Amino acid sequence: MIIRDVYMNWNWNETTIDFPFSSENLKNLLNTVCRKENRFSQFEFIKWCDNFTMAFEEAEAEASNELDEIAFGIARDIECQWDLFL
Repeated sequence: MIIRDVYMNWNWNETTIDFPFSSENLKNLLNTVCRKENRFSQFEFIKWCDNFTMAFEEAEAEASNELDEIAFGIARDIECQWDLFL
């Protein structure tokens, strides 16, 4: 599921990562970070994950599958761990 055209009352984080919010893009970004091939900072990745969770929560009324819910949990954990680190 790609979450798009969602109008919400959230305050979006500005990030240089310009990928649609999907479980596949989260997986690709994580692989890029793990291989140390990323051209973006960890903070940019954290902001993208936070935006992903906000978009997912807004679109939750739509049909989602188990993979999307797992991706949501992973993105939320990444963002929460960053908050705890700070």
